[in-house]
Order: sequence, then structure tokens, then C-alpha cells
Amino acid sequence: MLEILHAIGPQSWVSAGNPLERREAMQELFFDHPVCPDDTAEDWPEDRELYAEMVVVQGERLVGTAMLVVDPDREDRPARIWGMGVLPEFRTDFVIRTLEEALITAGYLDPAYPFIEATDGMLVPNPYSDMPGLSRSDPRAA
Repeated sequence: MLEILHAIGPQSWVSAGNPLERREAMQELFFDHPVCPDDTAEDWPEDRELYAEMVVVQGERLVGTAMLVVDPDREDRPARIWGMGVLPEFRTDFVIRTLEEALITAGYLDPAYPFIEATDGMLVPNPYSDMPGLSRSDPRAA
């Protein structure tokens, strides 16, 4: 069974084991099995804001990782899912979309950002942002 867990915070997957080993495993997964290979060539800008970071595990095995970040310098779409790595045997639309949804929900993104760019480039409505014509109870709202 797959489980999505928080990667940061006091009760996180990282803090439940050897933090250095677990961080290295997350980094290796991202660089060895990126969902968006272009992300691996991108530096971490000083002004990047991390809103959420999560992992997908199968028992003790790490199978996926990703972050919800905001890059203020990206004026067109500053909020996005970034740094996603998923092992090939688990790389399905379901796993990717579920991880993205979990990040968006957990991130409590600033309502000033109406959309989040998903790994496939689609814009997902920020569930914490009020948008005319789209109520939070509307099933289209992430």
C-alpha cells in the first residue's frame, strides 16, 4: 500500500529516521527519476518559498517525492509543483495527481496565488483563493 507523508516538520517522514540518509534518498530519487527532467538543471533561487514537501512510501521504501514552491521572479506562474521524482514502476497519472493534490492541500498556499502549475503544465486552482465563478465547494476547485 502506498502512503503520502509530510517530509518536513516535527512528525515528518524525514524526522522519523536518519534525517541525512532520508534527505539524500529524496534527492537521489529526484535526480535519478525526475517527472520533469528540466527541474534537475534548475538552481534553488534565494527567494524561493517552500510551502509543502511530501513523500510517497510503500512500507519503508521511498517511491516518490515533490514540493510545492513559489518563485516570486516567475511572474507568469510563480506557484508550482517542483522537484518531483517517482520510481518508474510507480509513475502513473494517479500517483502523480494524488501527490500534487496532497501538496496543494497541505501547502495552504497564499490566496494571492490563484493557480498552481502542475508537473504537466496544467494550471490547478488554488483551493484557498477566492475566484469569481468558482466556489470552494465546486468540485473543479482542486
